[in-house]
Amino acid sequence: MFDFSHYLIVTDLDGTFFGKGARLVEENLTAMERFKAAGGHITAGTGRIPANIRKDIPICGELFNAPAVTANGAFIYDLAADVCLHSTPMDAEATLAAARLVEELNPNVGMRVSTGQYFLVNRNRLNDAILRDIGDPDTYAGEVLPLNEWRTEGASWYKMVFRGEYEDLLSVRPAVEAAFGDTFEYSNSSPRFFELQKKGCTKATGLRFVADRLAEALGHPVVTVAVGDQENDLPMLLAAEIAACPANAVEAVKSVCSMHLCHHDEGCIADLMKKLEKEAF
Repeated sequence: MFDFSHYLIVTDLDGTFFGKGARLVEENLTAMERFKAAGGHITAGTGRIPANIRKDIPICGELFNAPAVTANGAFIYDLAADVCLHSTPMDAEATLAAARLVEELNPNVGMRVSTGQYFLVNRNRLNDAILRDIGDPDTYAGEVLPLNEWRTEGASWYKMVFRGEYEDLLSVRPAVEAAFGDTFEYSNSSPRFFELQKKGCTKATGLRFVADRLAEALGHPVVTVAVGDQENDLPMLLAAEIAACPANAVEAVKSVCSMHLCHHDEGCIADLMKKLEKEAF
């Protein structure tokens, strides 16, 4: 029997843990149960918020046995207990200003803000990508309002997402970075997602928070293993002691990873487990 009680795996979801179309890969689920039975801890490190994790993984509170790193590290959440453990909100005024700038620059780019439990969406930019995210805007559980109705006083916003075609996002990113500089972290979580969080808040800060909390509970340090495929995963991969990526990862991610896994649709988390078990011998 392997002993993985010193290991914490934090895995990205889309393009990594999930198969195509947010499919749960059976090989991953089986390997995770074997890993947990050997004392290991595994959780998600994702741009998603808890509600959107639950949408595609209804059993996430049972599946993951460590707090989840959500909203790219801005919202650390215990999915089993259904409680936020730590949060890092953005400057709401600056976030709204960034949304206004992009609205002026490119009419094809949609935008939404993660509040922790739902999205606040710009009703005037309901492109195809945003509609895929929220469904019917008139029945969506969050708020769908024009920017002039977004209220910043007392707001707790954790991540800003601009949604659209890659070329449209590429056209606005340099202007946003130039205008706001060190106010935000900037990354693409896929070619159709351009994302902002508070400066200094990344999946790496989330990884460290969860690792420190787990080490304190266990009474010993843990080996951190990060798995990801896109630009927003880079800080977490660089902070982890073991960095792994699926075969579909972007080149910048592949270049920093010591473990290269199979394609995400083939069960790269199961592949990771096999490699860790091999190294344990």
